[in-house]
Amino acid sequence: EAWRGMLGSGIIPAFIYFTVIFFIPESPKWLIIKGKLAKANTVLQKIYATDEEVKNEIETTQESLNGETKGAWSDLLKPGILIAVLAGSAIAILGQFMGVNAVLYYGPKIFADAGFENPMFSTVLVGVVNMVTTILAVFIIDRVGRKQLIYWGVSGMIICLVAIGTYFAWGTQLGLGNGFMLTFFLAYVFCCAISISAIVFVLLSEMYPNSVRGRATSIAGFALWIGTYLIGQLTPVLLGWSQAGTFFIFAAMCIPYMLIMWKVIPETTGKTLEEIEAYWNNKK
Repeated sequence: EAWRGMLGSGIIPAFIYFTVIFFIPESPKWLIIKGKLAKANTVLQKIYATDEEVKNEIETTQESLNGETKGAWSDLLKPGILIAVLAGSAIAILGQFMGVNAVLYYGPKIFADAGFENPMFSTVLVGVVNMVTTILAVFIIDRVGRKQLIYWGVSGMIICLVAIGTYFAWGTQLGLGNGFMLTFFLAYVFCCAISISAIVFVLLSEMYPNSVRGRATSIAGFALWIGTYLIGQLTPVLLGWSQAGTFFIFAAMCIPYMLIMWKVIPETTGKTLEEIEAYWNNKK
């Protein structure tokens, strides 16, 4: 009965999603592609303060789309574009090997191995923190900036993962209780949800030039789900090998992620797609 309730509860967000989708306008860019300039103008007026800004955005998008229609798979091999594709795929895969989905998939087992009497309740707490933090991220992502959220969030993830690894490795000797582990576990979920989980799909949809956006995003998405599959298969093996080692590995994977974000990925907050395209075209 409990499993029926858990699975059946998915009807609620599905119904909300189905209802809300009718109130979301079409992408202005898609409307411009289809020649529906009046509708694009209406949508853009909700985003920009003046008619001049709306006009400039439509004209800039139309100019950029002239190159987009000529895009080909071979364009992905151009120096600047290739860097963007590789960087996007790297952060998509690394995000999984930082434990993002591992703790959600195997939360009950992790809590049971840690000695929790009610591991399912602790897993529910993880889900609540994940949901509430994601809502918070929606309101601050444009104010704080994508990369700033990543820097702070991933730094917090490293601290939490090291603390959890320490609990499993030396918790008994140090006298660390379940409260210590649960606190850092929930803090890890908070840091993760407010940074990489909230930003990865936004960033991947913004960071590629118009001419290759569809192809490049599909490659990054494919890489992400490869990472999801691999971490789903490897996590039980890693936990069986060493619980502490698993979390230390997750912490170590955060370091190359941060370096890529710092050195390669542009800040996309407040920038148009055309400005981001110019960044990659100049990065050769």
